[in-house]
Amino acid sequence: MLCDDQFTITDHLGAGGFGITYRASDNVLGRTIVIKECFPTDLCVRHGRDVAVRSRAHVEQMGSIIRNFMREARSLAKLRHPNVVGVHRAFEENSTAYMALDLIDGRDLADILQREPQLLSPARIVDILAQLLDAIEKVHDVDLLHRDISPDNILIEKSGTPVLIDFGAARGDASRQTRAVSALLVVKDGYSPHELYVAGSEQAPNSDLYALAATFYHVISGEAPVNSQSRMVEVAGNKPDPCTPLAGRFPGYPPEFLEAIDTAMNIHPSKRLQTAARWRSLIADRTISSASPVAGPRPSGKDISLDLERSLIRLVEETNDEVRRTSEIPPEPAHVEPVATTSRETSRPDWVEEFNRESLSRPNETAVAPAAPESAVCGPVVPGRPLRRAASESNAPARTNWIGRAKDKQERVRLEQARLAGIIEDGDGEQAPRPDEGAAVTIEQAPQEPPARPSAYRPLGILFLLVCFVFVMLIETP
Repeated sequence: MLCDDQFTITDHLGAGGFGITYRASDNVLGRTIVIKECFPTDLCVRHGRDVAVRSRAHVEQMGSIIRNFMREARSLAKLRHPNVVGVHRAFEENSTAYMALDLIDGRDLADILQREPQLLSPARIVDILAQLLDAIEKVHDVDLLHRDISPDNILIEKSGTPVLIDFGAARGDASRQTRAVSALLVVKDGYSPHELYVAGSEQAPNSDLYALAATFYHVISGEAPVNSQSRMVEVAGNKPDPCTPLAGRFPGYPPEFLEAIDTAMNIHPSKRLQTAARWRSLIADRTISSASPVAGPRPSGKDISLDLERSLIRLVEETNDEVRRTSEIPPEPAHVEPVATTSRETSRPDWVEEFNRESLSRPNETAVAPAAPESAVCGPVVPGRPLRRAASESNAPARTNWIGRAKDKQERVRLEQARLAGIIEDGDGEQAPRPDEGAAVTIEQAPQEPPARPSAYRPLGILFLLVCFVFVMLIETP
């Protein structure tokens, strides 16, 4: 039991140079997790449940390792990434420190390489590496180094997602660590760069990239690369590098993909790829041609959800294309019957008959109240533009005297024509003064003006009434 009986250890999962992992039950949340115990085997031993240093000379070193363990646990807890194992809690107990991690339901890359290497097709390998580069970039952004990247520390979930695990050897600011702490680094022949073999040497992000490149060298070629220490000895003796490059040997991969792995595995740190972002940019937008020969068998139906992923993408694209095609079809325009303007009898609504009866029954009613300005009735006088009803009349169309309004319009047209001619004759034949330019003619002036001459303007009035009738029909027709 750990952390006030919150966690119960149920199984031993594995051990490394810096710690031991256990399967455990979370008694509060009711789930299965992984507990990582800080246990540097070179410095400490176990007495019952407690962890004790081997000698007093290691007390300070052990305390430094525990403090770094807790600090990196807090940093990883803030790093939320789908390809990095999640850290939920960190605590100190039994004279050491612990992390509560996600339990990844899957297999590590080393087990897949040993048992079913055919599951790792070239397309799948390219995809896995791209995801891990993104994860390592985020780890380096928070000033951390993993320093133990290898096939057994990369898990492939059942969904197909690769997850980087086992940050027990992770350290921040590696170049500023003491010589004693650096001597505790975990090294794995074939995967660790040569600087991890030398106590007190400087490590940098390119050290993690070397280990990642060595891991995928093994994935592609089927064998682990030559130990970096042996490579360094041969190169220092002006002999050929015993590690054979990948480029040119595996036609199932893009040339840039293999060349980037070879560059990241350069024995000289200054000649390697320096950042994960740079590596990702070199292999971005590179695809595996389906017609290209591949190294090894084609992926089976168990190929870690790659086929399912492609099928889903294709289904979404086809759906989007169908939606776009459907939305581009214009709707069929509604058929509008033309309005007949001939003298032939057509069916008319009831309100037209009512309007005609009321208009003929009160021929002497004026168009609007005498005090209302013309702009409120029909706006400015513009020859040839039909009159508009005032807003106050919209609720009572039957009270409007359309005949009186038409006569008033005829008179205004006549006055406008006379004004343009420069002479307006009054009833006695005398010349009347010219009205002001732009002045509105109000309905109050209508009784003082001479009567209209129906004989000259009767055709114009009939035409105007016909236009008004057609305009009203167009408005009222649904």
